[in-house]
Amino acid sequence: METAFYSIKWRYDCDPKVGLNPCDSKFLRNVLLGLKKLLAKPIVKKEPVTPEIMKAIMCRYGNSDSLIDIRLCSMILLSYAGFLRYQELVDIRRCDVFLYVSHVNIFICKSKTDIFRQGAWVLIAATNTSTCPVAALKRYLAAAKLYDDTDEDFLFRRANFIKTSNIHKLRKAQPLSYSRCLELFREALYAVGLEPKKFGMHSLRSGGASAAANFGVQDRLFKKHGRWRSENAKDGYINDSFKDRLSVSLNLGI
Repeated sequence: METAFYSIKWRYDCDPKVGLNPCDSKFLRNVLLGLKKLLAKPIVKKEPVTPEIMKAIMCRYGNSDSLIDIRLCSMILLSYAGFLRYQELVDIRRCDVFLYVSHVNIFICKSKTDIFRQGAWVLIAATNTSTCPVAALKRYLAAAKLYDDTDEDFLFRRANFIKTSNIHKLRKAQPLSYSRCLELFREALYAVGLEPKKFGMHSLRSGGASAAANFGVQDRLFKKHGRWRSENAKDGYINDSFKDRLSVSLNLGI
C-alpha cells in the first residue's frame, strides 16, 4: 500500500506538466496513515542469543575436528562478540583480519549505517575461555589453511567435501548465503534443545548487545562497537535483564 502510494507520487513528481501533485494532499496522507494503523500487525522480533546458549553450542561443537563445525563456531562467536550484522560478517576478507595475542582487529569495509563507505574497525578481545572468539577464529584459520594475511578471498565461504581424503575444503567463491548461514545456525540451536524458529542471524548481534548493556558497558563504547548512528537504533537491540527492569521501581524512593 505504502509502496503504491509513493510510486504514484513519484510518477506525478516526474511529470513536468503536472502543477500540483495530488499525493501531496493532507487528506490523502491522513488516509494512508489511517490505513497503516488499521492494517498494522505487531512486530515479532527474534529472541536474542544469551551467553548460556553460546556456551551450550560451543560445548556441542567446540571440540569437533570438522571444518564445517569449526567455521560455525567462529562465525557465531565473531557475530556475537563484534555485534556483526550478517552482511558485515560474510563481507570480511582474510586481509581484513589482524590477529594479536590479546585480541583480533577486524576491518568492516562497509555496513548498513556507513553511507560514505569509510569503514570501521572492530576490536574483539581474547577471553581465554571455551567461548573465546579469538581462539575460535585462530582455529578456523588453521583448519581452513588461511595463513596468508594478504589474501583477498572471503573468510567464510562454502565448502566442498573431498571424498578421497574425507575432509572439507573451502571453495574459491562467493561468501556463504544468508539462507545457508541461518540453516547452520538453526541446526546448532536445535542440537542444543532450543526452538530454532525463535532465532535469526540478527539474534547474535542483539544477544551480544543485550549482554554488554546488562553488564554495564559504557554507552559511548557500546554505540561505537555496534556501529550505531542513533540512540533509538541502539536501544532497539537491547533486551534488558529482569533485574535491571525491576531496578526502576526499586529506586523511586518509596
